[in-house]
Amino acid sequence: MLGTERRPPHFDELPPAIQEQLGEGELLDAAAFATLYKRAGRLPLQGLTPLPSAVGEDRPLPRPVAIRRLAAMLGGFQTAALGEWLRAADARGWGVPPEHLPALADFARGRSEYRPLVVAAAGRRASWLADLNPDWRFLHAAVAESNDPEVWTHGNAIQRRSWFRSLRQQDPEAALEALREVWPAEAAATRAEFLGLLAVGLSPADEEFCEAALDDRSKEVRRVAAGLLARIPGARYGERMAERVRSQLTVSQGVLAVNLPTRVTASMLRDGIDPQPQEGLGKRAGWFRQILAAAPLATYELEYLAMPVEGCAPEIFHVAWAEAAVRERSVEWARALLQAEASTGNRIAELLRVLPEEEWVAATEALRSRLDLADLVGGLPVPWPAPLGVMVLDQLAKVGTARNWARLASIAARAVPAEVLNHPITREPTGEEDTWRSRLVETLIFRREMYEELS
Repeated sequence: MLGTERRPPHFDELPPAIQEQLGEGELLDAAAFATLYKRAGRLPLQGLTPLPSAVGEDRPLPRPVAIRRLAAMLGGFQTAALGEWLRAADARGWGVPPEHLPALADFARGRSEYRPLVVAAAGRRASWLADLNPDWRFLHAAVAESNDPEVWTHGNAIQRRSWFRSLRQQDPEAALEALREVWPAEAAATRAEFLGLLAVGLSPADEEFCEAALDDRSKEVRRVAAGLLARIPGARYGERMAERVRSQLTVSQGVLAVNLPTRVTASMLRDGIDPQPQEGLGKRAGWFRQILAAAPLATYELEYLAMPVEGCAPEIFHVAWAEAAVRERSVEWARALLQAEASTGNRIAELLRVLPEEEWVAATEALRSRLDLADLVGGLPVPWPAPLGVMVLDQLAKVGTARNWARLASIAARAVPAEVLNHPITREPTGEEDTWRSRLVETLIFRREMYEELS
């Protein structure tokens, strides 16, 4: 607007259609017409190359009613069951209608736990879709089915990771050799990521490589290497940790006498002992707990659980043994720690997972007196075994609509297995009010119908 009093505007450069409408109009009229003209349309693009056709899919589609349920979940209704729908459809050999793949890819782009399911649902169309949208590049993981070594040497980060994971599952030694060849040229973050994938099929054959990784210049690589070495039976790493325990611990006359370490040596640093204080612990106690946890459980006797401790708090032993029991998947130690009501911090649910599934119900019943049931079962893998699902739903059926059971109901709604979805609680009246009980029943019925449609 500035200066228009002294120099009238000229509209000669405006499109003829605007000039015809403008007549003797003012500057603001011209600006309004020009803006509307630009918003109304644009010239067609020229010289475009049509997209290549996507590869077809062989798997049949489920019934229309199942597809409608999928569309409803993608639209926001009972979306939490989407992953279960995809797993159930894949297990039964059903494909996903191609028109729903973009919505699935959008849904999974920020939810890493759904990505393998969407990759499987996309099938042979995955790579085609991945090239259309940078947000869908995780679909390149479908190349994991290929044994082409070109993927390993020239693929993008997602393709290389998927290729290496697949090879590690099929041939652990070949995967280790492939990693050894590219190791010096990889960035620190990539080295740490690929090293962590050696956890699949980990064996004594990986010890030499992981030992060398303890000298890596990256702290994260050294941390991952130490964690892997602690899981290899008979490794030199475990022997070093056991020797450190024996130098700091004396068992005499039924007492565990501890002489806490006074410093972190260079060899301790190399083996991954963090010199920084740990929350709630003094430095020396924190160093000792790390050593205890990293040593093999064979270093100790189960009888130590009942012995008094001198020189540090008993909880230091309990937390360390719980960490080792989870790492080694030791049923014997997990059972003993739970039965002894040891102070294992927040590892009770992890210890429960180590036990055989047939022991979960009895162990949960025994622990309920001192722990919230939701805390106990919330960390267990889903779907639960049928007896545990029945036990939890039986308990929820007895408690009315008390609000303190809402969290357990929310967990159970998704965790009980398919064979328990017809539990009597789904046939009991819940009232019209929106309570955790009505939401539980709604979810159980939704999941039951979902499985029926996919049968």
